[in-house]
Amino acid sequence: MERVGLKRILGGVAGVLLAGGLLAWSFDHAGADAIARALAAFSLWALLPALLCEAVVQASKALKWTAILSGLKPVRYRNALSAVLVGAASTHLVPLRLDEVLRAALLARREGLPAAAVMGTVAIDRVVEVLVAGVLLGVVAMGPGLPPWMRAGAGVLWLGFAVVVGGMLLFLKTESAWAGRLRASKVPGLAAAAGLLSSLAVGLRSLPRARALVAVIVGAVGEWGATIAFYAWMLRVFDVQADRTLAVVMALGNTIAYAVPNVPGAIGTFEALQTSILVHGADLPEATALALALAAHGVVMVPVTLAGLAVGLLEWRRGGLRLPANPPPEPGDG
Repeated sequence: MERVGLKRILGGVAGVLLAGGLLAWSFDHAGADAIARALAAFSLWALLPALLCEAVVQASKALKWTAILSGLKPVRYRNALSAVLVGAASTHLVPLRLDEVLRAALLARREGLPAAAVMGTVAIDRVVEVLVAGVLLGVVAMGPGLPPWMRAGAGVLWLGFAVVVGGMLLFLKTESAWAGRLRASKVPGLAAAAGLLSSLAVGLRSLPRARALVAVIVGAVGEWGATIAFYAWMLRVFDVQADRTLAVVMALGNTIAYAVPNVPGAIGTFEALQTSILVHGADLPEATALALALAAHGVVMVPVTLAGLAVGLLEWRRGGLRLPANPPPEPGDG
């Protein structure tokens, strides 16, 4: 069982406080009555297509991960989907960033794989997400109906992304030469850096190929396509007249909000970021923007959390929902 370090606990407490503070500030700033009136636009008929989009997102994540895992061993799709749902539920409920550890542990147990090896595939999954996000930044940079500052910011980020990708490709071609020079260096620490570079190269070269690569692409397109369609639908439900590229910006904002460490379910950070995007990108009143953000967050959080809890409870009753004995260490844990 994992020993939760003090630094991780303090980070979780800080995340909860940040979430509560941002959410309280958002409600106070926009006005609870105005938010309630705006939320009335979100009816049952509007909920069903949104739920369908979220279901496609989770199913596509599992397909992508299954394809990445095929380099280790062909795994059953239902096991990958179960692990994805459990990880998502833990993201929304626990401010300790245990989602990747839990989903890796669950799949490792069901498929008889080393947990550390499965964790490695989770890292590759994150690399794929970053690559897709970089492509979408280019799309945002070309959105004619967005504010100039938003397009310019996306363009700068995309340029940085292109430089990083180019550097990675160059690194893969010259890695052995660089590693040899670092190992031969007498400067303290450079020999250790050579080992890190070699590990990075191994990870990058382990990206799927051939049929598995096609499945990864299909999963990534399904995940991001459904996410963009979800936000496009939400904009339509709330009668937001804006450039179609705004849905892409909101999909990227979704990823950024969930990347903030130790905030359970991105509560507060999601609302603050998406509200800001809507206010500045579509000139929405703050109350309407926050109502849209709250409704979207509810659809993103509640169904997958309930599904993940159901799967987790079933696994717990089977005696299998346990953290690995030696999970990735948290820096500074005492």
